[in-house]
Amino acid sequence: MLKELLKKEFPGLLEAILPQAEQVSVEDEQLIELTLSVHQLISRQYPTDPKPLVRMAEAHHLKGDLRTALHYYRKALELDPPRPLTDMEQHHILRFAPILQTNRAECFALLDVVAVHHPSKPLIGFHLFWEDDYDYPDDFEPCDHEQVWIAYDPLHGAVTGVWSFFHSLILTTSEAVTEANENEGKAVIRVEWGKHGSLLKGWEKVNEPNTGRTLMQVMEKHFHEVSQGGRAKDHPLKRWWPERFEGTFRDYLDFSRTIDTGLLLAAKRKMCKAAWSNAVLQRDFLPYNFHPKFDWPDAPDI
Repeated sequence: MLKELLKKEFPGLLEAILPQAEQVSVEDEQLIELTLSVHQLISRQYPTDPKPLVRMAEAHHLKGDLRTALHYYRKALELDPPRPLTDMEQHHILRFAPILQTNRAECFALLDVVAVHHPSKPLIGFHLFWEDDYDYPDDFEPCDHEQVWIAYDPLHGAVTGVWSFFHSLILTTSEAVTEANENEGKAVIRVEWGKHGSLLKGWEKVNEPNTGRTLMQVMEKHFHEVSQGGRAKDHPLKRWWPERFEGTFRDYLDFSRTIDTGLLLAAKRKMCKAAWSNAVLQRDFLPYNFHPKFDWPDAPDI
C-alpha cells in the first residue's frame, strides 16, 4: 500500500531513489521510514491537512506501533471527523452489501464486516475481516482484512462500479457491474480458500500489470503452494489449521458457499460515513489489530 500511495502522491520519488529492479520488489516495510519523513515535513507545513497525519498513522500501523498509529489517526479524525449517515445512505449500504461465494472447504470464519460510506460520493467500502490468513500466522494481525467497493447511482439505484482487493491488486470488471445489477444490486465476490483474495466475475481474463500473468495462473500458483502447507507451514499456530488444502485445482476454484454480508451488517450495524477508513476502523470499530489498506479504489484521491 505505501509503495502505491508514494508513487501516486509523489510521482518520480521512488524512481529517483531506487533502482528499476527494486521498484517492483520493494515491500511496504522498507518504505515506512521514507513515508514518515515525507509526511512529517508536509504536516509541519500544512498542520490542518488530515492526509499526512493519516499516512503517518498508517506507516506506524504497519510498523506495529499501534499506540502511535492511534494518536495520529485520532488527530486526523479531529480535523476531518466522520459524518452521520442519512437514512437513505444506510439503506444503500444494506442494499448493496455484497454476496460472498467462498470455497466449501473454507477454513476461516468471517468475523466482521464494516461499511464506510464516502463523505461526498455515492461510493461504499465494505471491509471484510476473516479470522486469519492461511499464509500469515506470524504477522501479529489476528484477522485478514479484505475489501470490496461499490459505486452506485443514487437516483436510479443501479450499481455503476465494483472493485475488489486481490493480493495488492485492485480489480474491476464490467461483468461484475452487470452481474450486480442482475442480482438486485448485490455484487458477487468469489473468495479464495484460506487467503481470501476477492475475485470478480470475469476475473479469468484479468492480467497482473507487473508480470503479465493471468489471474488464473496466479490462482494455480497459490493452489500448489497451499496444497503443500503454504507459507510458514511449521508455525505453531498452524497446529490448529488444516495441514494443507485437500483437493484438486478444480476444487480450489469452487465458490459454492454463500455468505450475505448484509445480514452481518444489519445485525451489528458497523457502518459510518468517513474519508479515512483505516482511522475509523481502528478508533471506532475493531478491538483487534488489522492490516491497513486503501481507503478507496482510486486511492489516494478523495
